Amino acid sequence: MSNTVKPWYNVFGGRYTGGQPPFYCREELSWVRVLEDNWETIRDEVIGLMQEKPARLRPYFINKSMSFPPKKWKTMGLYFWKFTMHDNCRKCPETVKLMKQIPNLTSCSLSVLEAGSNINPHQGDTDAIIRCHLGLSVPATLPDCGFQVSKEIRPWENGKALPFCDAHTHTAWNNSRERRLILIIDVIRPEFADQQNMICAHVLASSALQMLYQRFAFLGRQSGYLKKNLYHLLRYAIWVVLPIQRLKFF
Repeated sequence: MSNTVKPWYNVFGGRYTGGQPPFYCREELSWVRVLEDNWETIRDEVIGLMQEKPARLRPYFINKSMSFPPKKWKTMGLYFWKFTMHDNCRKCPETVKLMKQIPNLTSCSLSVLEAGSNINPHQGDTDAIIRCHLGLSVPATLPDCGFQVSKEIRPWENGKALPFCDAHTHTAWNNSRERRLILIIDVIRPEFADQQNMICAHVLASSALQMLYQRFAFLGRQSGYLKKNLYHLLRYAIWVVLPIQRLKFF
């Protein structure tokens, strides 16, 4: 890997201007077959987990203003930037086995977009990953239910993967009368594979700061110097703790 190649991070501000395409070619990603060949197994396990205890499904919490109407975008995770939800993983053993077949996977979660709602346009955390949507229960196609990355619009399909660059501005909508359910996974791009723990620490620190700013408004009024140092302190603490946290399950 060239030392000049560096990931882009949303935490540092600015619109993404990198060279990654809005959507990746699914045929060029060998791990897509793992998802598409086993999508029904994944669907049955993760939806079963959601139905067993509906409280596991929670409104997206990093940025509470992300969906409209509020609280209509909900998630339930197995992995979040390598942070492992151990109890959920234990209850989805076949899905976990499949996820272990995907090199450099960092995240895996169920995403539910309720009927008559949308996810507001936003940029993701970094271009260091390929984010992929796998249709599990898609109630409609375009124009009623769809997904836009940059200027490209595509539908979801049950059992089909939709890999894209999360750093581009993107939005989603479900104007049908039923829930839309997809699996979201994140895979580190090959050129950043040796940096994946620090990349995850970057994003987790950024997420933690966003939640702190929402809960404690005075933090957002602090100087840029203090906020930058708080960010770096969180990043290195997470980088140290994250491998230990994962060992509890494996």
